[in-house]
Parts: sequence; structure tokens; C-alpha cells
Amino acid sequence: MPTIPPKPAAARLARMRRVLTLQRPDRMPCSDWAMIEYRKDLYHLGDMEFVPEPGKVGVSADGTRRFTRDGGVWAVNAGRKYREYEDVLNVNLDQFPVEAVADPLLTEMSRLMAEQSHTHFAVPMHYATLVTRATIEFGWEPFLTAAALEPARFGRILDRFGEASLAVATGWAQTDGVELVCIHDDIAATRGPLMSPEWSRRYVFPWYERIFAAIHARGRKVLYMCDGNYLPVLDDILAAGPDGLYIESSSMDPKPFMRRAGKDKLYLIKTDSRNVDFGTPADIRTELERLRALHGEFPGMMLYRGGGNPRSGNAAAFEECYQNLLVY
Repeated sequence: MPTIPPKPAAARLARMRRVLTLQRPDRMPCSDWAMIEYRKDLYHLGDMEFVPEPGKVGVSADGTRRFTRDGGVWAVNAGRKYREYEDVLNVNLDQFPVEAVADPLLTEMSRLMAEQSHTHFAVPMHYATLVTRATIEFGWEPFLTAAALEPARFGRILDRFGEASLAVATGWAQTDGVELVCIHDDIAATRGPLMSPEWSRRYVFPWYERIFAAIHARGRKVLYMCDGNYLPVLDDILAAGPDGLYIESSSMDPKPFMRRAGKDKLYLIKTDSRNVDFGTPADIRTELERLRALHGEFPGMMLYRGGGNPRSGNAAAFEECYQNLLVY
């Protein structure tokens, strides 16, 4: 009797579960999962109103947001409300409520989970955890100035953001069907961390430890996501206890990073955007060959393609190389 092939969702689920248990599956997972977010209007910046042309910047109808095809959505009106760093420090914390881990939060999380689980391995992601929420709420200059000049006062604001993020993470951990939760916080740029390690050790990393522990308390795993090069504070992040780490290959070389972090971790790797957008098929193949070699050493690897404006022929080249190199 011929074998009935598994449904796409079932195959993706089986593949991702092997990764979560650090067993190499039949291929390196690529788009087998779907990120889901609770209240993107509050903890992110919502969705694009339209998809702009490659290389162009879209503007929302009310003029308060900008978005690009690959770069996400960002606010441009924070400066109207927070013109000086004192405006940040004097903010009324009551405008940042901490939600109860009860209905309607849990009902909405269950709905989001069920909606995506039909086709993908659903992974809840909380985007605006601490530092990222500060950039969203206050804008870069007011936030950075306040954090540098009055760290203790600004730390109280981060504590409120931490309480809010802890509630969301706890809600996801209590939601049926959740196996992996992604906690996102951009604390670094291409050249390294935005703030000094000492500042982060006092105001950021203790919250990571609390949030990760709340997720682990329900038997779920945690993937920590941060763009840029956070290698200088990797040991601090590892001490907080994540099960997995995100690597933006345009900022960090996966091989030394992973060997430092260890074989007992999950890794979500974004391929180098420069290869897809500006490189050649040979560049793409070289990168995926390196990832194939690493997969023999680190079974808990997942992949997604970087680049938002692929050079002609490079999207097809990536797919061909993926099928030839990372499907076993």
C-alpha cells in the first residue's frame, strides 16, 4: 500500500518538534513556522497599509508611520510628544497599563494560535519587550538621552515595560498548543550593543531572566531575538536562560557565535541580506554550504531568507540552493 504523504501542517509540526528537541530533521526548517503577535497596535507598530515598491518608503495615510518592503514599520511622530529627554522622564506611567493574565488577553491569544496552527507551526512573538518599546514610544534621541543622563529614573519606566511584557509572555505560556515563545528586543546595532553592558545588566537582563522563567514555568521554550551584533553581551543573555537565539548574519558570523553559545541551543538564522540583494548566486551557494556544514554540528537550526529586494535571479538561486543543500 502506498504511503500517504503527511499534510503540510503535520509535516511542519513534526519537523519543528525535532528541532525543539535538538534532532536534525529531514531539512533545515525554512518558513515552517509562522510568528503570531498579540496586540501589534500596542506592542509593535501594526501592519503596513500597503506594500511599497522595492527601494521605496511608504507613508501612512495619517503621516505618522513609515514602512519599507523589508524594513518593517516605524513611527515618525514620537518627537511631537517627547521633544526633550525630560519629557520622557516625566511621563505618566499610567498610560502604559499592565494587562491582567485573564480574559480578554487569553481568549485573543487562543484565537491567534488556532488561526495559524492550521497551516504552520505557530510561534508567539512579543516584539516590544523593553528597549524596543522605548524606541517605539519615545523615539531614538529622547530615549537614548534620558537613559544615559538619568538611568535610575529611566529604569523605572523600563520596569513598567517589563511588567507589561511579563504579563504578555505569561499569557502566551498559558495558551494551549504553544511550544516556543519568541521574545524580541533590539538592544544592539550592526557595530554592537546600544547601551553599555553595565547599564543593561542593571535595567534589562534581570527582566529577561524573569520573563524567560515565566515561560519555562509552563514547560515552554524561549527563543531570544535581537537584530545587530549582541555578541559582546552574549554571556549575559545566556545567563538569563533562553533555549534559543537569533542570528542576523549580516551583523554576526553564525559559526563563532554558535560555537560560543553551545550545541544545546536552538538557532534561528537570517541569511545575509547582502548576498540576496546585491550578491551573486555563487555568494548565496557559499553561504548555504556553510550553513549545511554547521547543521551537522548544531541540529537545532532554523533558517529564513534575508533580503527585501532580491537582485534579479537571486530569489530563484536561493530556492535552488536550499533544495539542493538543505533538504536531505
